[in-house]
Amino acid sequence: MTGHQDSQRHLRRALTEDLHQGSVALVTGGGTGIGRAVALELARCGADIVLVGRRSKPLAATAADIETLGRRALAITADIRDDDHICSVVTRTLEKFGRIDTLVNNAGGQFAAPAESISSKGWRAVHRLAVDAAWSLTREVAVQTMIPQRAGVIFFMGFSPRRGITSMVHATSARAALENLAAGLALEWSRFGIRSICVAPGTISTDGLQQNYTEEARQKWATSVPMGRLGTPEDVATAIAFLASDAASYITGTTIVIDGGSDAWGAGHPPPGRSMPIDFDFDARQ
Repeated sequence: MTGHQDSQRHLRRALTEDLHQGSVALVTGGGTGIGRAVALELARCGADIVLVGRRSKPLAATAADIETLGRRALAITADIRDDDHICSVVTRTLEKFGRIDTLVNNAGGQFAAPAESISSKGWRAVHRLAVDAAWSLTREVAVQTMIPQRAGVIFFMGFSPRRGITSMVHATSARAALENLAAGLALEWSRFGIRSICVAPGTISTDGLQQNYTEEARQKWATSVPMGRLGTPEDVATAIAFLASDAASYITGTTIVIDGGSDAWGAGHPPPGRSMPIDFDFDARQ
């Protein structure tokens, strides 16, 4: 057993099967990647899960896996950029489960491009999903259930390294806004018993990353990580499962970096020269 596998085994043991017993978690982008891993980990810890995304097939597959764990799952195909869809998601969730205890704003998307090539339309598309949609859903969940029940945990997804990333200024600025949003909501909503946390993963080896990038590219990224490997969706999922629990009840308004030390090191490569290669695209992490 490798050191990484051993650490995963011990962490899983620490997260007991009744850690989230009786709670309900809503995960956007829950059909694939990090979102799927988070949904499954929360289910293993006893939570019922609502999966939201634009593609029905992966949502249904993840819902089926959750049900094999003995938990209830509700898969909702929706576009959270649409306010009517958001209202429908929250209404359907409350009709089935009656509450929402954990909200994981995982959905996101971006593309790689030099800053001077990013149009206003492209900029707005990234910010509309990463920031505007996350805020609209967060507000609806808070108003409809978390504020009345005086409890809840809200997660936003940032980036690591927590600074500018080559060819990704639209996406990094959007994720920086989410860090600030998590902090601001903690100041305002702690009086309602609501915690808000930004989680900033590094480069995560999702199926999408493995399918869309060569082994050489993945190894290059791994060399910039002090721990010597890329992260896994489970690395992020187990951290969120802990942070969503009562064991982390004094953690709010902050950013938790899950990146093997990449944020401490920085980009890990020489700065871009005059002919800047476009070789970073973090969309697959979502």
